[in-house]
Amino acid sequence: MKSLKSLSIAKLQTTSVLIFQGVLDLFNIYTCYIRPFITEAFKLEQSAVWTKTTLFIKEDKKWFLVNNFELFHLIKSHDVNFSVLRQDVPVRYISKNQFEFDLCFYELIELIAQHNKKLDIKLIYTHLKNILDRRMNQQLFGKNIFAITTFCRLINITEQTYHTRCSKEVSS
Repeated sequence: MKSLKSLSIAKLQTTSVLIFQGVLDLFNIYTCYIRPFITEAFKLEQSAVWTKTTLFIKEDKKWFLVNNFELFHLIKSHDVNFSVLRQDVPVRYISKNQFEFDLCFYELIELIAQHNKKLDIKLIYTHLKNILDRRMNQQLFGKNIFAITTFCRLINITEQTYHTRCSKEVSS
């Protein structure tokens, strides 16, 4: 791995940043089913955007973001105040063969666990289950499937809580 750099949000906004194909589905889950339910204050102040090392794969003058879900939204936003634009983000460049899906997966799981009371966890579980193929499940959990019990353990809730919450959401 190459050494750690620090880049400002403003610099990243002037760069052609895309989502790495290997994690596009996870970014979509964040964008559609998590981000709308997290307050702006969390997104800008409490998130790990500023402290988490963000991984990029550089290819053909494009930068492919591998992790740090909220950073992508900040980079693409035209409505960011000056103090945010000046913020530095730790960045590391990796090659495609250094990419590890589990890093991004567990970053998403951490966000789900942190905000599970505000989220439609049944919908998120269904999307995650569809994304994870047999090979990914073996790599992540040593199992062939992504069971509800595994999901509940990862986000620190009981299976009963999962089913109770889902039935409340379905009936409303």
